[in-house]
Amino acid sequence: MARYFDMCFTITLSTLFLLATHVTVGAKNVHYADLGDFDDDLTCNLGAPLPQKPSDIQTEFYLFTPENPTTWDNFIRWKDNASIVNSNFQGSRGTKFIIHGYNSNIKNGRFEKMKDALLSIEKLNVIMVNWKGGAKMFKRRGLLDKLVDEVAKIFPGYRQASQNTRVVGRQVGELSHKLHVLTGASYTDMHLIGHSLGAHVAGFAGEHLLKKYGHKYGRITGLDPAGPLFRSYSHLPDCLLEKSDATFVDIIHTDNFNGNEKPVGHQDFYPNGGQDQVGCWIAQCDHTRAVYFFIESITSSSSCLWLAYPCPTWDSFKHGLCRSCREQGCSRMGFHANRSAGIGKFMLGTNKDEPYCRKDSGEP
Repeated sequence: MARYFDMCFTITLSTLFLLATHVTVGAKNVHYADLGDFDDDLTCNLGAPLPQKPSDIQTEFYLFTPENPTTWDNFIRWKDNASIVNSNFQGSRGTKFIIHGYNSNIKNGRFEKMKDALLSIEKLNVIMVNWKGGAKMFKRRGLLDKLVDEVAKIFPGYRQASQNTRVVGRQVGELSHKLHVLTGASYTDMHLIGHSLGAHVAGFAGEHLLKKYGHKYGRITGLDPAGPLFRSYSHLPDCLLEKSDATFVDIIHTDNFNGNEKPVGHQDFYPNGGQDQVGCWIAQCDHTRAVYFFIESITSSSSCLWLAYPCPTWDSFKHGLCRSCREQGCSRMGFHANRSAGIGKFMLGTNKDEPYCRKDSGEP
């Protein structure tokens, strides 16, 4: 019944989405100091509200290092050189950015688990990007709040947040440039990890870094990138996270309701077909499962490989047509994704509970 509700709701959202995006308005533009102009020239932005002011979004960058692995009092600011120079940030280390999505914040426990896992395996700079002021849901009243929470994805709360990703992305790009200039940090060693709308923040950061400074991030990982207001524009590189935004872009698809099921990276992973995750009964569970898969993949490399097979569809995989690594080679889903496995779609099965990784991932 829950899956049936999700399917019907997706149809309803699609109808409302068409009504919401085909609005005829005059061209709009806003300029934010040091970030540039934001307009609605692109089809994906037409009729949407312009991004909010940086002072409303209130983006914060929390730095964690081996010297400061747990406390939330080490801020760095992209406009404040001293906050970077006087911090524990070391340019000789790799740098990981973790970016949350809609109606969330970076202090959510799952993102802290990700940070802890990353610091447990390597000496890194981990920057947790908090943009909760621009990602928040509008408050509502009434008995149908849970239903409205889903419909809100095409209403101003979500639509505004989706546009705010453009501002936050540029802020991340500007901070990355400052880190490079002030500490010698290599762009190649910078890895952005974003969930839901946070994945598109990472994409806009990559786009900004390339267009303004002529450099690319080494890697961007999209954890079930947000689908509503994005999936229809998967053919437009400037509208969402896609493979031109970094040297290597890997995507984990776990939900076709909140997430974008279309392949947009160099490697697109579809655990359990990328839709209904085993052990989940609602779309939100599917959507967040990508985060937990990635966290587990960081530390499970010796015990389980998260092996994923090149395959065009889940049906082909289920029918045993993709059970070898073939000439292209298999990849590993998650932190240890294998760039040499080439470009394409990869399938694997998972367990319904932790540990999610299956040593027999070739069996759906």
